[in-house]
Amino acid sequence: MVVPPISDLNTLYSAAPRLAAWLRKLGHAVDQVDLSLELFLRMFSRAGLERLFAALDPRAIRGEAEDVYYNRDRYVRVIDDAVAFLQGRDPAMAHRIVRGDFLPEGPQFRGQSPRARQASFGRWGKVDLARHLVTLMLLDLTQLFQTISPHLGFVHYAEKLAASTPSFDGLAAELARPPNAIEAMMIEAAAAAIGDDVDLVCFTCPFPGMLMGSLVIGKWLAAERPRARRGLGGGFPSTELRRVEDPRFFDCFDYLVLDDGEGPLERICARLEGRRDVALHRTFTREGGEVVYHELADAAAPRFRELPAPDYTGHRMDRYIHPISSGENPFDRLLNDGPWLKLTAAHGCYWKKCTFCDIHLAYIDDFDPLSARELADQMDALHAQTGLSSFHFTDEAAPPPLMVNLALELLRRDRCYQYWGNIRYDTGFTPDRCRLLAASGMIAVTGGIEIASDELLPKIEKGITVPQVTKVLQALASAGILTHAYLIYGFPGETLQDTIDSLETLRQLIRAGLLQSGFYHRFSLTAHSPVGRKPELFGIRVKGPEFGGFSHYNLDYESVTVPAPDDRVFAVIQAAVAAFARGERVDADVRGWFEGIAVPAPTVPPDHVERMMKAPHPGHKLGSRLCWLGGVPRWSQGLLNVSCEGGELYTALAPKWLADNLARCHPTGWTQPSPPHPADFAPPTWFEPLQVRGMVLV
Repeated sequence: MVVPPISDLNTLYSAAPRLAAWLRKLGHAVDQVDLSLELFLRMFSRAGLERLFAALDPRAIRGEAEDVYYNRDRYVRVIDDAVAFLQGRDPAMAHRIVRGDFLPEGPQFRGQSPRARQASFGRWGKVDLARHLVTLMLLDLTQLFQTISPHLGFVHYAEKLAASTPSFDGLAAELARPPNAIEAMMIEAAAAAIGDDVDLVCFTCPFPGMLMGSLVIGKWLAAERPRARRGLGGGFPSTELRRVEDPRFFDCFDYLVLDDGEGPLERICARLEGRRDVALHRTFTREGGEVVYHELADAAAPRFRELPAPDYTGHRMDRYIHPISSGENPFDRLLNDGPWLKLTAAHGCYWKKCTFCDIHLAYIDDFDPLSARELADQMDALHAQTGLSSFHFTDEAAPPPLMVNLALELLRRDRCYQYWGNIRYDTGFTPDRCRLLAASGMIAVTGGIEIASDELLPKIEKGITVPQVTKVLQALASAGILTHAYLIYGFPGETLQDTIDSLETLRQLIRAGLLQSGFYHRFSLTAHSPVGRKPELFGIRVKGPEFGGFSHYNLDYESVTVPAPDDRVFAVIQAAVAAFARGERVDADVRGWFEGIAVPAPTVPPDHVERMMKAPHPGHKLGSRLCWLGGVPRWSQGLLNVSCEGGELYTALAPKWLADNLARCHPTGWTQPSPPHPADFAPPTWFEPLQVRGMVLV
């Protein structure tokens, strides 16, 4: 199982350990190789830098890049220690790094003074500041080495060349030239990791920035490891290559797999073992010079809940690096604080209605959740296997009931894990449920708000409203759970007024502490979404591109109802939300961001979010499960006493039903008493006084 270059460098991509576990369950011997990490460690080493600097043509280096090139001896001197520091192997080095006389400082260091950087991380943030400074140094080197290959990015390679290219011509032209110095290192990393006796090499390619690396290594395998069959699967082919017709692609691969890989890989392995009676499924091959797609209408595939837990056996997680590109975005910091062990609570999406989403494809449409007990078992298994206790749930949207039951299961097992993942800002996340999730180890969530406008959200069919989102964010924030929003600019029908009103609402949410960060994406029209399938219903017209035998995914379009999205506006709102997250200009008029652009005044009241915060939670229903999160509960004479952290004593009135059921409550666990009679359980007569730190009803 190969993770090709270049991907995130903070942890192993999730598909590799999941598919490795499945193939091992079938009896196959499987190695996992993260060639993205191996390439990075090969490049950013003393020997690697010497080699890359020697490959540079000084005549091609201009401007600020000269500062990096002419300080190359200093970069070579510190690189091994700097990378070791990012791996967490020598944290005390932070003191020397932040002093300012250790790392060479190139263009990335300019624009912010050392004092301002210190202020961003605080007095006690030396390790994080040092991680940030080393990251800046690596970004400077990456930019310089783009003179060797313009395709090089810090966490991608040839992304623009691969993304939604209708024709394979551009990629074929790149493959026809001799490998540059960086691609030569890719091949060397592959040669060191993939032996002569391998039967099948499987590449997982979730993003376009990993395709070119896959092709380079696949082409090398065809020439140097002819015994090995080569397969490519993952998110990129499953969305962009569902119509591939160009046979040249199969110079690099024998199989192109769509959707979940378990079933197709089981059949490929059976064929390689000589079972010619086994038919391929959801797999492209080249036969007689033509591309052939194999699909079986009645193929039985393993259900998600039947799959084994991901398997990290033999893979060292302590070699990953943990950069910080910005000290001001808490989500960027969280993402790189790993290594995160990747898990999925539920395959697919329980909502699957958003009109911009690929809801017709299997990775969204086939909803199949694990039980809370099964999910906790997987967490326990990975913790025992790796010694790590930090988990990232890679769900499209983790279902609230499942997460609540997982929290109860983790508390029952007395676990000390920390986890985060993607959710819908669903009203099922009530204040008490959020307190429970936080107590069980949830530290953050990400979720799509898309556009904070009740005028446009119904067209997106997100199933949420701005007041509902506000209350969910309030519940999460009050429990100490970090929140991050994914945002869309340019959804069909969005007016400038919608954009301004949404930005004003986001400003108020961040100022109120309900939202910690957000990131705007430009709307992309995809062929598999409801908008892409029926564009006329959304006031747009598809213009192309013409299919050229390779990718068919992102579509060009024009609006027929409202003015086209303005690139200047997009840049402004991106900058504004980033500044709000840093605490900048959160009290200023949002129109001040749009210099030289005429924008209307917000129609959102200045106290819009403040008013919504005072409303009751729309999904707040008193549960029948009582969970104690703090100290030991005891009662006497109609009073409930709860001893919590720091020796504090909380006292509240306790009705007879609660007192009768306390005996069944484990001090640090949970209970499931029978529901009380409604007359004894009607808020707010007794429920409100019971908002003590140690209790939730879910």
